Amino acid sequence: MEEQRLEENRVLRERLDRLLKEARRNEQTQSTFDDFSLSVVAAQGPKELFQLLLEEQKKFRIDEIRLCLVDRYHEVERLLTESYQHSYPGLSFIDTETCNLLTADIPDYPILGSRILSKYQWLISVEETGKYKSAAMLPLKRGSETIGIQLLLSEDENRYTKDYGTTFLRKLAAMTAISIENCINRQRILALGYQDGLTNAYNRRYFDEHLKHEIDRCVRNKTDLVCLFIDVDFFKRINDNYGHQVGDAVLVRLVTLMQEQVRSSDIVARYGGEEFAIILPDTGIQIAHEIAERIRSRVASQKLIINDNTLHTTISIGLASLSQLKYQAGIQTKAQRQKATDNLDQLLLQKADEALYQAKQTGRNQVVIKKKAS
Repeated sequence: MEEQRLEENRVLRERLDRLLKEARRNEQTQSTFDDFSLSVVAAQGPKELFQLLLEEQKKFRIDEIRLCLVDRYHEVERLLTESYQHSYPGLSFIDTETCNLLTADIPDYPILGSRILSKYQWLISVEETGKYKSAAMLPLKRGSETIGIQLLLSEDENRYTKDYGTTFLRKLAAMTAISIENCINRQRILALGYQDGLTNAYNRRYFDEHLKHEIDRCVRNKTDLVCLFIDVDFFKRINDNYGHQVGDAVLVRLVTLMQEQVRSSDIVARYGGEEFAIILPDTGIQIAHEIAERIRSRVASQKLIINDNTLHTTISIGLASLSQLKYQAGIQTKAQRQKATDNLDQLLLQKADEALYQAKQTGRNQVVIKKKAS
């Protein structure tokens, strides 16, 4: 009888020890998670945020992480990545069409199990097929809008199963979504420093920096890009005859008309004086020509009433496309793309400027496309 009681006590002590150890582990995990959460929320920029979400987060027994953000207007990629994307192969973006196709049935809660691997195979490279045995998909949502998904991958088939508690993962998904949204909004605020004080178009510094980025992205994705140069015809006469305040009003109205005809992902910038430039990423020359014609037509049909006088203005536009330039498309590595595209921005601007010069020399109030180099 005494031996039985001693054995029962031993079993109870062992069980209590296990429970205490599990409680300490859970407490340590929670403490680590709380520290991690604070770091993510306090991240000062995209580079620090992605380092935490794609690398530091692996300390929670995660073998690999994929982060895919919804970018309906190509704005998010431009705001968040710049030069950062190439450092994190786990980071990707999906556009409007792909978003509607792939995220329409995403629930509000994490999904776990091996079936996730086949459903989100498009986030796993061919070389990694079969490497991971279980996964957790975290929906990143703000309100009813899906802003992205995060895929946690494990080589252990028992790491993520349907019986795995999702409370931790729900908190992780909510914290990640909030942090990403905050980072995007901070980048938008920083972008305000790149605006022209008069017209609220982007300034030349912003244009020059982002032209390089958009060219690299379009070369990488094998899509075209068109640059427009726009100049107000006889702008000096407007200033001389009506004063600089009227000239300023003409420029402000021009920017409004241009912004009405382009996408939010396109870049409208004041290049200098009465000269403006527009970047149309992922756009062919024919569509760009139609956009330019709409802008030209809208400006020509507008009129300003100045002291009972009617002021009509016109613009000249020159176009040049990336596909018209000689470069090696489809290059995969960053170093190779950099070498091939080093001077493409300057060459593109030169060709667009030449087309603008031709438009002004041959009558103004027209759109001219720079012919493809032979």
